[in-house]
Parts: sequence; C-alpha cells; structure tokens
Amino acid sequence: MTANDLITRALHTIGVLASGETATGNEMNDSLVILNNMIDSWATERLTIYTVARTEFNLSSGTQDYTIGAGGTFNIVRPLWIVAASIITDSTAAADQKIELPIEQAMTTREWQQVTLKGLQSTYPLGFYYDHNWTAGLATISVWPIPNVANVQLVLYTPTALTGFADLTTAYTFPPGYEEAMRYQVALRLAPEFGANLSPDVRLLASDTFANIKRANINDDQLGMDAGHGRAERSMFCGDRGHAV
Repeated sequence: MTANDLITRALHTIGVLASGETATGNEMNDSLVILNNMIDSWATERLTIYTVARTEFNLSSGTQDYTIGAGGTFNIVRPLWIVAASIITDSTAAADQKIELPIEQAMTTREWQQVTLKGLQSTYPLGFYYDHNWTAGLATISVWPIPNVANVQLVLYTPTALTGFADLTTAYTFPPGYEEAMRYQVALRLAPEFGANLSPDVRLLASDTFANIKRANINDDQLGMDAGHGRAERSMFCGDRGHAV
C-alpha cells in the first residue's frame, strides 16, 4: 500500500472524492503531512506498536554514557521507552554459549539521583538510567556500575513503532488490520481539513478498527503486570543504590 492509495481511500470515505476522481497535487501533499503526523503520534502509544526489537550493543571499559538514536553510539530509532534489558557477560563467546543476564529496567530520575557513587566500576552493570533528552534526535543511556572490562554487551528490548511514509508512491506492507485502521483514522483527521462531515458509520469503523489493532498488540506482560509488584522486585534487587550488590 502506498500513501497515495491510503489517502485516496480516506478521501473517498469522507466524500471529498467521488468514484474515479483524484485529488490535486497540493491536496495529496497536505494529506501526506497529516498522515505522517498521525503515525508519529501513534509512536507514543504502546498498543499501536506491534513489535519489540532486541538489539545488542557493545559497552566500552570505563565508559558510562552512550547516546541512543539514529546516528548515535547505539544506532537505532530513539525509543520512547525500554521494555527490558540484559547484559551479555562475554561478547567473545560462541553464539550458542553467550550468557544473557536480565538486569533492572531503566531507573527513574529519582532512583538515578539516589545513586550516590555514580562512578562506581564493576565487571558489568546492574542497571541503567535512560535520559530522554532530545539533542539532535539523540537521548542518553547511563549504565551503572560502569563496566571495567571490554567484552560486555548491553541488550535492549525496545518497542519499534511504525515509521512515516517517505513519499506518496513508495509501497509498504503492514500487519493484519493496520491498513483499515489507518484508512479510517486518517479519515477522521482529513475531514476537518476538507470541511467534510463524517457519518456515524465512519466514526464507528474508525473506533472499531483502531481498537482491533490495539487488542492484537496486548501481550502477556501487559495483561499480568502489577506495577507495585514490579517496583518491589526492583527495590529488592538493587538494595542500597550507593553500593553494588
């Protein structure tokens, strides 16, 4: 499906285009901006994201801070949050002999503030702080304790959102349900731009198809998560943050 296909269907849905009609170049370009704004907004919602990527990153001995984002030290799409993290204790081991140890998820700002000895070094980190700053599209991850060996890797599990359409003509594929959900959701956004009145049926389809993809993206972790229980486990694991345990 191309952006041209999607936008054209949406404009038919809201009655701006009749069968066989096509939008002007300016109308298509304006609609592409609205479509990509919608997809950018979806990246902030966990249930619109259908995949979690697992990526291994090399850590350097004596280095605590790493930029993350396109072009950063950790060169992936800058994640809005991190689902889980692990440490590979020896990156030089054979692939079938690498040991991956789960570590604490990202510390909160208050938890990172309470780490009294941030320069503490050890064989490998027990946790990390994710600073969501935005410097030329990059955020920062600070590992703690700082590894003092050169063969440790940090493994991050990051939600990978949809990316915007590069242009009107490039074809993309999506998981089941996404094309219809995008059609009706972008129709909601295009209607006021074109002065169109939406029928109750279109609004209902927009709601139902959006709910369908969110329902499909619910996983077992989200169904069974108890926020209080998770916080208690983290406190037990970390002990006094001023000292390695």
